[in-house]
Amino acid sequence: MKVQRIPKGTIRLLILLLSGFCVAQILSTVHLYFSNTAFHDKLMAVHHAGYLAVPNMQVAPHLNDWTSAFNGGLFFSLTSGLALTIFSIFAAWVRFNLSWEKTVPIILNLIWVAGLIMVNRNGFSSLITAYLIFIPCTILPFFRKLFSCLSSCNDQLPAKFSLFFHVLLFVLFSIGCASQMKVEKFLDIRDFLFLGNPTGEAINAFYYDNSLYSANYFKSFSQKLIKTCDLESLRDKQLKQQIRRILNYHDYLSLESFAQADLKTTVQDDMICLSHQKKIILTVSVQDFLRSTKQYIHLFESKTDRHAIFRIITMASLLFVGAILLYSITFLLPFLLTKNVLNPAWSVVTAALICILILVVLLGVKGSNKINDLKHVAAALKSEDSITRIKALRYIVDQTMDITLFPESETLAINGTIPERYWIAKALSRSRNPDSRNTLLRLLEDNHFNVVCMALHSMGKQGRKTDIPIILEKIQSSNNWYVQWYAYKALRNLGWYQKIMN
Repeated sequence: MKVQRIPKGTIRLLILLLSGFCVAQILSTVHLYFSNTAFHDKLMAVHHAGYLAVPNMQVAPHLNDWTSAFNGGLFFSLTSGLALTIFSIFAAWVRFNLSWEKTVPIILNLIWVAGLIMVNRNGFSSLITAYLIFIPCTILPFFRKLFSCLSSCNDQLPAKFSLFFHVLLFVLFSIGCASQMKVEKFLDIRDFLFLGNPTGEAINAFYYDNSLYSANYFKSFSQKLIKTCDLESLRDKQLKQQIRRILNYHDYLSLESFAQADLKTTVQDDMICLSHQKKIILTVSVQDFLRSTKQYIHLFESKTDRHAIFRIITMASLLFVGAILLYSITFLLPFLLTKNVLNPAWSVVTAALICILILVVLLGVKGSNKINDLKHVAAALKSEDSITRIKALRYIVDQTMDITLFPESETLAINGTIPERYWIAKALSRSRNPDSRNTLLRLLEDNHFNVVCMALHSMGKQGRKTDIPIILEKIQSSNNWYVQWYAYKALRNLGWYQKIMN
C-alpha cells in the first residue's frame, strides 16, 4: 500500500501559520504579563484600602505568574493573531503572484497603514498594533523564502485557480453558515459538546479559568467591575465627600495618592476636570457633573476606550478562524477521496462543493424537539433522554415560565447533568415561589462553577436583599474568578455598592 505523503506546499503553509502564531503568542504573553501585574497592584491597593477586591486574594497572586499570562494570551493568539497570520499569508501570495508589480505593494501598504491608524484612533492600543507590525513582517520574508519558486514560475494557473476558487467558495460558505447560525446552535455546542463529556469539560474549564486575564486587558472602564479614582486634589471637604459617594456608586473607588488611578479629578474655577494617565479627558462644570454624573462618566469611559476596535477585530477573528477550521476539516476528507481520481484543480473544486453541501445541510437541520405548551414541557422533563430534558429547560427559560410549576425540576437540580442544573439555576431567576430560594442555595454549592454562576445570576435577579451576606461570603471564599465576577454583578443588581468594609 502506497503511503500518502503530505505535500511540500502544505508543510510550508503550516510553517507559516506556526510562525505567525508563535509571534502572536510571544507578544500577547508579554503584554498580558505587564497588564496582569498592573492589575495586581490595583487589587492590592483596593484591598488594603478596605474595599471588596474582585478577584479576591486567593486569585490575585496568580496575576503575577507568567503561566497565567501565557494561558490568557492564547485567546488573542488563536483569534486575532491567527486571523492576521492568514491575511498576511494571503497578502504575501498576492504580492508575489500578481503581475501588477508596482501597484500591488502600494495597495497593500495603504491597507496596512490604514489598519494601524484605525486601531489607534482613540488612543494607543499596543497589542493589536504590535500584531499588525510584527506578524506581517515575519510572514513576508518567510513566504518569500519558502515559496520563492512561485514568483519565478509562469505555469501556476491551476494553483492560482484553486486558491481563488477556495476564497470564493469560502466566502459563499461563510455567508451560508451565517444565515443558518442562531443562538441555539451555539448553545447546542456548549451543552452537548463542551459540557457533555470529560474532554469538553476540561476545555470549558480551561477557557473560563484563563479568559478573564485576556478580557481584562482590553475591556473599557464601563465593562470593568472595579475602577479607581484619586480625589486628593479636591480641597472642599463637602464636595469631595459628595463626589466620592457618587463615584463609588459607579464603582470608581477612591484611593488616596494612588499613582495609577483610572480617574483623577481636579476642580478649578467651578470646573471639574476628569483625567486619565495625566491627560485631561473631560472638563465640565461641577454643577453639571453632579446633576448628570452618569452621562459624564459614560462620556469619560467612551473617550478612554483604547481597545474598542481591537475587541471588534477579536470577535470577528473568532468567527473567521472558526469558519476556516470548519471549512478545512470538512474539505479534507472529500479532497483525499477525489485527488487520485481527478486532476488537482478539479479535485479542489469537487471537494469544496461537497464540503459546502455537507455543512449547509448539517447547519440547516432543525431539531425534532417540538415543545409548545405545559403538557409537552412536563413530558419532556420526564424523558429518559438528556437532550430532550435540556431543550425543555431551555424552552422554560426562553418563555420566562416558572420552573417550580414542574416538580421534576427538583430531582434534576440534584441528579441532573451539568447543562440541566445550569438551566434550572437560570430558570429560577423568574420564579417568585418561596421554595425556589432553597433550590438556589443548594445550586450555589454545586461542584461545577458554571452552575454556581447561574445560581448567583438568579439571586441577583430575584431581588432579595437578604441574600447579600451570602453572596459576599461567596466572593470571599471562592477561588474561581468567574464565580466572583457573577457574584459581584448579583450584588450590584441587589442595590449593593462599594464601601470600606474594615
